[in-house]
Amino acid sequence: MGHVDHGKTTLLDYIRKTKVASREAGGITQRLSAYEIEWKGKKITFLDTPGHETFSAMRSRGARVADIAVLVVAADDGVKPQTKESIGTITNAKIPFLVAANKIDKSTADIDRTKSGLAEVGVQVEGWGGQVPFIPVSAKEGTGVDDLLETILLLAEIAELRADPSQPASGVVIESHMDSRRGPSATLLITDGTLTKGDFVLADNVFAPVRILEAFDGSPIDTAGPSSPIIIAGFSDIPPIGAPFHAYASKEEVQKNILTREAVLQKQATASEIGIMIKADTAGSYEALAAEIQKSLPQDFAVTFFQGGVGEISENDVKAISGARHAFILGFSVKAKQQARDLAERFNVEIGLFNIIYEAISWAHTNIKELVPKKIMKDPVGKLLVLKTFSSTTAGKLVGGRVREGKIPADALFDIVRQGTHVARGSVISLQRNKTKVTELKGGEEGGLLVQSPRGIEERDVLEFFYEREA
Repeated sequence: MGHVDHGKTTLLDYIRKTKVASREAGGITQRLSAYEIEWKGKKITFLDTPGHETFSAMRSRGARVADIAVLVVAADDGVKPQTKESIGTITNAKIPFLVAANKIDKSTADIDRTKSGLAEVGVQVEGWGGQVPFIPVSAKEGTGVDDLLETILLLAEIAELRADPSQPASGVVIESHMDSRRGPSATLLITDGTLTKGDFVLADNVFAPVRILEAFDGSPIDTAGPSSPIIIAGFSDIPPIGAPFHAYASKEEVQKNILTREAVLQKQATASEIGIMIKADTAGSYEALAAEIQKSLPQDFAVTFFQGGVGEISENDVKAISGARHAFILGFSVKAKQQARDLAERFNVEIGLFNIIYEAISWAHTNIKELVPKKIMKDPVGKLLVLKTFSSTTAGKLVGGRVREGKIPADALFDIVRQGTHVARGSVISLQRNKTKVTELKGGEEGGLLVQSPRGIEERDVLEFFYEREA
C-alpha cells in the first residue's frame, strides 16, 4: 500500500520477474490484484492495491483481507496524502506492517527525511524509537528485496498465522468481471481450507460449479489451499467484490444456503421502512454511489442498504428488496431485465436507471428525503397559571389566568400541565386583557383566553405555550 507512483507495482514486478506495471493504463494500478510467489520454499501472496485517491475503498478491502501490510514510501518523495490514508487503513485493519522505503537508487533519496516524515504521522520505525521494520529497497535494481521478503516471513512467524487445509475453502472475492467467453468470473483469495475442482462456491447469493479453476497467472490447477489467489469462471451472476465465499460439496447444499439467506433478507426487508439497492456497471461506480447515498441516510429512521453490486437488475434483486415498505433500486449504466420490471411493478418497487452519476445521486436523495418524517421542534414562549375556568361554548373554552414566564401570543399552541404531567394539547382562539382583545399577554399580566382543547382545563393547571417548526 502507499501513495500513487511510489513504486508498489514496480517493486512487486521485480519480485515476480514479470512486466505487469508496463501494461497498466496510465501507469497506475486501477484494480485490486493478487499474486503468489515462492521464496526459500515458502509461498507469499501479494495483494497489489491502487495508490490513487479514487480507489480508497479498494485499499480498505485489501487491508481487511491481508495478514501483513507493506507500506511503500518513495525515499525521494516522502510521506504523501495516500501514504497517510494507507497508514490509517492499516491501523483500522489491526494488522502488522513494515515500511519499504523505495527508490533508494535515486540521487535525491533521503532515508532520514523519510523516517522523520513517518514519525510525524505516528509511525515509529526501528532505530527511531519504534518497532516497525524499515527496509530500504530499490524496485529498479532489486536492492533490499531479499531483506523485505525475509522480514515478511519473520512477521508472519511472529503473528503465528494458521489455517486448516482439511476444511472446505472459504475466503473473499477480490475482483469480479464479465468474461466475454466464459461468463461471470472472479478472483478469489482463499483464507482457510482447500478448494478442489468439482466443489461449488457460493459468494453472497451467487454460485459457481468449480469446473474451471486457475492460479492467479491463468494456469489450470486442480486444488488450491490457504492464501492462494485463484480464478473461477461460470458464476450464476457477477459476484459482489468484498463478499465472503464458502465452498460446498454439492449444488443441493448451495441452494439450501441460498434459500436460508433469502429468508433472512426477506425478514430484514419486512422490518425496513426504506430499502435501497444499487446495481452498477463497474465495482468502482457501485462503491462511489454507495458512499454518496449512505451519507444522506437518516440515523433515526429505518433505512436498509441492500446488497447490490455489478450487473443488470434481475428478478432476484426485486425479490430481495420487495418486503421493504418503500423499495428503490438504482441502476447506473445498466439495464433492468423485463421480468424484473414486471415484478417490480407488481411488488411496488421503484426502479431508476441513470447514466450520469450526479443525477442518480440526486434521485436517491430526493426519494429518501420525501419519505423521512419531518422532525418537529418546539420553541417555548411562555407559561400561564389558570386562575379561573368558565363554562364552555360552541366557540371554545374560556379561562382566566396570569402569565408566569415569558409571554403568551395569540397564535401559539399550548400543553396542559397538571401536577407536573402533560394531559393534553390545545390552541388559542383569542386573548383579552381588561375586556379588550389583544395579540399577546406579557409577563405578570392577567387576562382571559378563549381556547380549544380535547381535554377540560382546571384551575391551577399550567398552560405551557410554544411554537412548532420543522427541524
